[in-house]
Amino acid sequence: MTDISVLIVAKNDTDHLLQAIDSVVQWTTEVIIVDIGIRDDFLEKLKKTNVKIIPHNGNIMYADQIRDKITLYTSSTYILFLDPDEILPPALQKYIQKNYKKYDAMAFSRKNIIFDKWMQHARWWPDYQIRLYKKDKGNWNPSIHSKPNIKGVLHEIPAQETLAILHYNYNNLDHYFEKMIRYAKSEAADYIQSNTHFTLTNALSKGMQEFVSRFFSAEGYKDGMHGFVLSFLQSVYYPFVYFYYWEGKKYLPVEQSEITVSIQNYYKELFLQTLYWISHKKLKPSISKIKYKIITFLSR
Repeated sequence: MTDISVLIVAKNDTDHLLQAIDSVVQWTTEVIIVDIGIRDDFLEKLKKTNVKIIPHNGNIMYADQIRDKITLYTSSTYILFLDPDEILPPALQKYIQKNYKKYDAMAFSRKNIIFDKWMQHARWWPDYQIRLYKKDKGNWNPSIHSKPNIKGVLHEIPAQETLAILHYNYNNLDHYFEKMIRYAKSEAADYIQSNTHFTLTNALSKGMQEFVSRFFSAEGYKDGMHGFVLSFLQSVYYPFVYFYYWEGKKYLPVEQSEITVSIQNYYKELFLQTLYWISHKKLKPSISKIKYKIITFLSR
């Protein structure tokens, strides 16, 4: 038995939660499920397992909002954060048990399964996440997609498939859009609450950079159509953040000239970046395959 408490914040994303619990319950001190809206029928299933269930009231949009607060529920020296769609494979379980006391914190690679495919490019791998640390050596910022602040020695577990967290990230497009909209609303609200000025130019520029960095620089094209679709979808995220920001600002008027210039700059920069990567990095064969798939799909 290890001196590790496991924390899992769960809502209705319970498809893999029992598997997640099974991957840690036998060798950790305790597994704590923080309930932010789990269905009653699934709660009955959880009560039959060897876990503690702690209800947490309030409008919680994402786990990062409460990660720091819920560490108070734990009794062990070390804390392991796990999402309900994450499973620790056997080799990783053994690695943690053997090595965790040597360090103040551990960072894990994640094997992201998206649309039934292991994504190995476009920044989806190794996707390092700090998930285990000594309780007195780390704390979380409540902002979205934050990482814990660690004091002490951080160990990166080697990025190998057998030592990576198995992460069932997005099941399908509906699942992706549901998460994207939730995150975009939260990020827009953060901008408004902090009085941070966010413009259409900012949003389009961030979106363009997201596509170029994922699809070209991080070789998303090597994942074929999956790589293209996900790089494109990630690029749409920031415009949606802006749209919700605009809505939150009571549809603040935007000058037509600003809209026109923002769009012109977006397409100009995207064209130049695409031309550079295709011409100078010899990506024509890979891009041609994706182009063929898109044309074939549209001609059906």
